[in-house]
Amino acid sequence: MVRATLQMKVKDGRGPDFERAWRAIAEEVRSAPGNVRQTLSRDPQDPDSFVVTSDWSSREAFSEFERSPEQDELTAPLRELRSSARMTVHDLLIDIDGGAS
Repeated sequence: MVRATLQMKVKDGRGPDFERAWRAIAEEVRSAPGNVRQTLSRDPQDPDSFVVTSDWSSREAFSEFERSPEQDELTAPLRELRSSARMTVHDLLIDIDGGAS
């Protein structure tokens, strides 16, 4: 399994717009082959700074989605809202659930 992490800064004051757009896009991405989960986090000190994570069953599944025309079309609204972005992709080695419910 791999985890893609995308750190994004959105244009000033566009945080709420970004959240709405991301949620709509995530609903579509969830049906992509190999997509396991997605999360959106926001920096409490900077409401225009976000971290998107997505877990994929394999690097190949992630790469296929990333290179697809569907991905390009789906994520276009996010590109219009952001001022910067940086992505990393890591292999997940160990996953331990916590005891809290």
